[in-house]
Amino acid sequence: MKKKLVATIIFVFLIMIVSLFVLISIKKNYIDTSIASEISLKYYYNDKKINLVVTDKNDIKIIKESFKGISYKDTPSCGFSSNISIKLSNGKKEFIFCPACDGCSTARIGNSNKYVRIKDRNALETVLEKYGFYFPCV
Repeated sequence: MKKKLVATIIFVFLIMIVSLFVLISIKKNYIDTSIASEISLKYYYNDKKINLVVTDKNDIKIIKESFKGISYKDTPSCGFSSNISIKLSNGKKEFIFCPACDGCSTARIGNSNKYVRIKDRNALETVLEKYGFYFPCV
């Protein structure tokens, strides 16, 4: 009886440790776009050279929502370019997202091997088209 109780306590303790590790890992990889006070767009493709700051509050909201989430490591087959990017910053911290040029719903974070899923690719593209972005751009 004592052995079962000790085994149960050890098992519960191990579950708690694993759960804590998972929670810390998720929090560490969470992209909190709400911190951004400025969003700038870069689109250097063919003959276009667009570099501007987004001021429309609704567009800012859609862009922030598009990239909010958990980052992950991967090697997707989508095409990415740092010449087509969206920078969210607050003066101290910044995130640079390079949405897939071929239209898949993934964005690379800077030049890393980390990615985030774009929540609503159509809504994001609709906003970006207002500023001169067009997809696919491969």
